[in-house]
Amino acid sequence: MDVPLYAIALAVFAVLYLAIGVFLAYTLVFTLIIMFAYLAIRHGDLRQNYPHGVGDTMITVTFIGITWAIFTFLAPKSPVPFIGSGLTYQNATAVPFGAIITISVIVAIVFLVIGSFVARELRGQGQGGGTPGSVSNDPTAKPKQGVGAG
Repeated sequence: MDVPLYAIALAVFAVLYLAIGVFLAYTLVFTLIIMFAYLAIRHGDLRQNYPHGVGDTMITVTFIGITWAIFTFLAPKSPVPFIGSGLTYQNATAVPFGAIITISVIVAIVFLVIGSFVARELRGQGQGGGTPGSVSNDPTAKPKQGVGAG
């Protein structure tokens, strides 16, 4: 189980939802973004650097989900509206937070999808893929052999 991730998820959720009173939808989005940022900063490439296996990851996700459900059930909001006109349950605001968050999530998803396709191409170009006959900067590259090797 990834204990720091679990602690971050609980702390952010508790502060946003229980202490400040941010609507549940916004709380979940903010908490997930902070969790993903923590994982990206700490582990970088998650496929290669994440030290936990699938079983540990599922245990962490289950613990986080159950704790969030308990927090939501025990919160002093009955019934619990998922989203509202403002950012918090206490007051309405003239700033359209729902539209801002929706646009931000869509832009982030588009950025990640495009980035996942473009990153592979950019990584391939940066590894000495210049013109034929040029010297490669790759220290593991083998010298060309044969007639006309440049």
